Amino acid sequence: MKKLITLFILFFMIASFAFAQMKIAVLPFQNMDGLLDYNIYSYKLQDSVFKALKALDPDEKYFKLIPLEDIEVLLADMNLDPTNPQYPTDMWKAAEKLGAEKVLTGNFSVESERFLISAYVYDVDTKLPNLSHQARDIFKKEKDILKAVRIIIKRLKPLLIGD
Repeated sequence: MKKLITLFILFFMIASFAFAQMKIAVLPFQNMDGLLDYNIYSYKLQDSVFKALKALDPDEKYFKLIPLEDIEVLLADMNLDPTNPQYPTDMWKAAEKLGAEKVLTGNFSVESERFLISAYVYDVDTKLPNLSHQARDIFKKEKDILKAVRIIIKRLKPLLIGD
């Protein structure tokens, strides 16, 4: 009987590990342009991508999103600013403290009066983006910048939940 219980517990642990959702932190997008007027888009893109991901997997069958409130508190505590050139290296400290396995973030700059937006899913352990699924080179006028979110989700969806 003890062997059966031990086997059952072992099977349950292995099964739960195999089907565990990946934990994703959606971090603010980096303002590569440097103009302070555009900083608001760092957070608007983060918030909109988070909401779109939540809608993509509301039951958290494929992934678990780290709440934005937790991310905001930690970024404030660590004094991390997406306009700072150090942000790409400092964000890894935040990701590890949040317990994230993946980080979804990106960057934007202004080119020819349009926003050039890119988004990536990074592996926290390797600090490398997934090269097969990226949302790169999305051009939008300032008034349409949040329309990029639909494109970002469409391009990253196969990585996060499959086709």
